[in-house]
Amino acid sequence: MRKKDNSPMKFVQSFFQDHLAANRGVSQNTIFAYRDGIKMFLQFAAVKNRKPVGKLQLDDLTANIALDFLKQLEGERQNSVITRNLRLAALRTFFLFMSAEDPLRCGEYQRIIAIPIKRAPRRVMEYLEVNEVKAILEEIDQSEPFGERDYVLLSLLHNTGARVQEICDLKVESIRFEAPAIITLVGKGKKMRHVPLWPETAELLRRFLAVDGRVENPKAALFLNSNGQPIGRFGVRYIIQSRVTAATARCPTLGKKRIGPHTFRHATAMHLLQSGVELTVIRSWLGHVNLSTTHAYIEIDLAMKRRALAACKTAGKVPALKQILSKNKDVVNWLESL
Repeated sequence: MRKKDNSPMKFVQSFFQDHLAANRGVSQNTIFAYRDGIKMFLQFAAVKNRKPVGKLQLDDLTANIALDFLKQLEGERQNSVITRNLRLAALRTFFLFMSAEDPLRCGEYQRIIAIPIKRAPRRVMEYLEVNEVKAILEEIDQSEPFGERDYVLLSLLHNTGARVQEICDLKVESIRFEAPAIITLVGKGKKMRHVPLWPETAELLRRFLAVDGRVENPKAALFLNSNGQPIGRFGVRYIIQSRVTAATARCPTLGKKRIGPHTFRHATAMHLLQSGVELTVIRSWLGHVNLSTTHAYIEIDLAMKRRALAACKTAGKVPALKQILSKNKDVVNWLESL
């Protein structure tokens, strides 16, 4: 009698192709993150069971193996608690799927799903002051190759507080130039939100797209790399790092901070908050699900509390944020103005 094939490989394939991509419709970035976590776990399980990955059986994927894998991440690989938790999230999702596909081993899978998330120390949220954003932008020579692109990209990051992938996914059709100008961002879980564009940002975008005629092509990517392809996350990070490095001589405080795309997102939130904008508006602006996430910005600027929410200005020759947002004191009023 032929022995039943209990290889996990067919389930792994179904998990990624059918469950995640087709049924749940998760983003490509989430699929990549889960792929890396599951691949590392299977390689670790193969070593522990002293067999090639292709010879692994479902009985080899135990909770003890999963716990040893997580310990190895923090110990031998010296991964952070955050990385450990991300790998665990991939395992939890996979074995939740397996609980339905293979009820015979559901008990063991539930033990893996029950492995707790480890508490990670909370870093102080780092953001850019208004003068630091201004220094970065003023250091960009817009007449040089890609200078205008970089200036517009960083200005848009500061205006919208968009996540890096949201910026990379933008197309010309994402922008509405008619007053009030808005940009449509597609965030986590493919949730769409409309973010107001300051008049100066809208004019930057209009001029930027008019140069090569892309304004007439709604499906064209908004930002392109040196190969003429839509810019990627690492491309945006490189632009920020190179522009920050160039601006550090002008503004030495930049050299003391770890600055990436998310730093601009935090800066947007802080500058809106310092201008007296309500937390509920900032939550909608950034696309936060929970108000508690937005509330964290109150905790990170003690000077702001002492100044009683003093007004700030955006970078360059831009009016005070209070003036820009005077008509948008709450989401309902803003929506009614569309």
